[in-house]
Amino acid sequence: MKIAFLISAYTDLTHLERLINSLPPEGDVYVHVDARCEGSPLRLPQGGEKGEGTRWGDVHFISRRYQVMWGSFTQVRFQMELLRAALTSGTAYDYLFMLSGQDYPVWSNRRIVSYLESLNGKNLLQGMRLVGLPRSETFEYTRYRFLNNMPWRYGSLGSKLRVALRTLAQPVLKKPLSFTADGRHYDLYKGSDYFAITRELATYVLQTYDDSPQLRRYFSNSFAPSETFTHTVAFNSRFADSCLLTQGPVQGLEELTPLTYIEYGAKIKELTEADFDRIIASGKMFCRKTVTGISDALMDRIDGVRVSGEG
Repeated sequence: MKIAFLISAYTDLTHLERLINSLPPEGDVYVHVDARCEGSPLRLPQGGEKGEGTRWGDVHFISRRYQVMWGSFTQVRFQMELLRAALTSGTAYDYLFMLSGQDYPVWSNRRIVSYLESLNGKNLLQGMRLVGLPRSETFEYTRYRFLNNMPWRYGSLGSKLRVALRTLAQPVLKKPLSFTADGRHYDLYKGSDYFAITRELATYVLQTYDDSPQLRRYFSNSFAPSETFTHTVAFNSRFADSCLLTQGPVQGLEELTPLTYIEYGAKIKELTEADFDRIIASGKMFCRKTVTGISDALMDRIDGVRVSGEG
């Protein structure tokens, strides 16, 4: 079983190292570091500063880095560069995971590998078709997000201009939930940033991204395109039956996140030891968001379960 773990990182080097060292050793790790991070990627430790047993030497830091704005097409861009790095590496990966640098594995490495071997080519990509759902589920996806890629801080004049344009355009311009791009029809699907897909589907998604400028244009001014691009491509293709379709509406994005325990709200909750029982009971393979100095006791307890073979 050949696995590629594709990680987006922008903070917390200590946790990133702990995450990487906790992943199955037979897996390869590819990391995109937000271009806003100063110096060498996340200011990696040098020489004797490297921790005992660290895997830094095995990590592939991709050279093309984006200054990432949450909810913008820059997230799709770094996802595709991570896929590109893994798919052109010369290794024929069976599965490629899309993870965050603030994730942490809940399952033991043996359980992760055994589960992947049992899938028989199924994709751990979950999606919900937005066409025909209530306005409460679709409203944000019908709004054009102009200037979304500009690196303006929230609350700045630029950000306020962006919001004003969106508000003024809404009564006149509505983004379709069904559309045609480069001669192919698409219905829009929504899911989570965090998934695991086969090499075949990953290759198809990347090729579609490269070959369809109209599709890139559609998502470039969309809401949270990293949660819709890969899902829309997959569910409008021959791979749809191998993915996880959810009939909407849903109560929250948690219901569309097949791999990762997350508590969504105004922002993603930072997990602590108090969340341990809920995380274990969820049956999810990973959890997010884990932070050095806040989640240490939680991760220690998770490690105890993983190492014992119970996880």
